[in-house]
Amino acid sequence: MTATGSRAALPPSTVRPAALLADVRMRGVEVTMAYVPDEAERRRRAAAGLTGVTRADLLDVLLGLPAGATVPWTALSARERRAVRELPPGCADLTPTGVVRRLRRPLRPELAIVRAASWRAGLDRAGRFGAYCARLVVLPGPPADLGEARAEADYWGVGLVAGTEVIVPPEPFGSRAHTPAGWVFAEELHLRTLRAAPA
Repeated sequence: MTATGSRAALPPSTVRPAALLADVRMRGVEVTMAYVPDEAERRRRAAAGLTGVTRADLLDVLLGLPAGATVPWTALSARERRAVRELPPGCADLTPTGVVRRLRRPLRPELAIVRAASWRAGLDRAGRFGAYCARLVVLPGPPADLGEARAEADYWGVGLVAGTEVIVPPEPFGSRAHTPAGWVFAEELHLRTLRAAPA
């Protein structure tokens, strides 16, 4: 898959070499997302004709099922049994004895890169991605109130770049807990990268 974003406008240390970039609109923001795809999962989905699943209730149930292992029907609640029967093809194998989860996250969001004319607007927009990945605001040049911008960015853990100079490095994303909301975000990003990929 070809990334749609460009590394040329970013300082070299801000995006890991393994990550791909995609210019997308998410959470009401035009953003460049750096992400690491799970190529095996993407190929599996393509073979199954499955693009993405964005229903949080279904992903919540899938989170409770170990990938690749049979979970007996008797171990599932009535709600869980209903949910797995609503899954699109390619998400799970339903057998007489139980259910086997096949669906995994298609990618791991790494960094949301927001370009903005002012650091305040940039921090506001970058804040929308705080639950999902590290964040970076890119300004065209150094702000007049550089000290305040640096302090605010550092406080919120958001990276700040002015031109090509790294003012504050992005804080590593601390929470790697797999949550339904995080999985929905990964699925939404996956769908946008599929639309952005050249034919």
